[in-house]
Amino acid sequence: MNTQSTSVQTAPSPSGTSVKYWEDIALGQPRESAQTFSLTAQAIKEFALDWDPFPPHIDEAAAACSPIGQLFAAGVHLLSILIRLSHTVPYEESASIAARGWDQVRFHRPAVAGDILRARVTQLERQDDRRPERGLMVARFELLNQRGEVVVSFLNNVVMLRRPVAGS
Repeated sequence: MNTQSTSVQTAPSPSGTSVKYWEDIALGQPRESAQTFSLTAQAIKEFALDWDPFPPHIDEAAAACSPIGQLFAAGVHLLSILIRLSHTVPYEESASIAARGWDQVRFHRPAVAGDILRARVTQLERQDDRRPERGLMVARFELLNQRGEVVVSFLNNVVMLRRPVAGS
């Protein structure tokens, strides 16, 4: 934990709070979503019927014959849940511009009806950008079940503004 007492220079945001720049983001401190998602058989089927109608996602009989042995959520459904829950992770407004892309997308274990899912986001590293006023922030996004097991994970690469140089 960073216990330095130096102040962080931030800019005002439209909401009146301070915005953290690329240099200001604390690394290595996992934060979990304020909300959870209760996965139901109905939610699994409804999503899959629209977006991934693989038989073990929409039919209990087909799912019973699968290696999982029961209805399980599509990977794209789990990614959607993770993104939604990540928006409830407590954070301070940042000078994020846009996502550059995801790396190392992994589906670690299935999620089934009855699972209670939550998100965990950990800022891992800063990388320089080709434009000097910007930097890249790499964060690990994880979807966890009620047992704390990682279900899905990926690295999110976000372009952020660097703190402006005084006098410019």
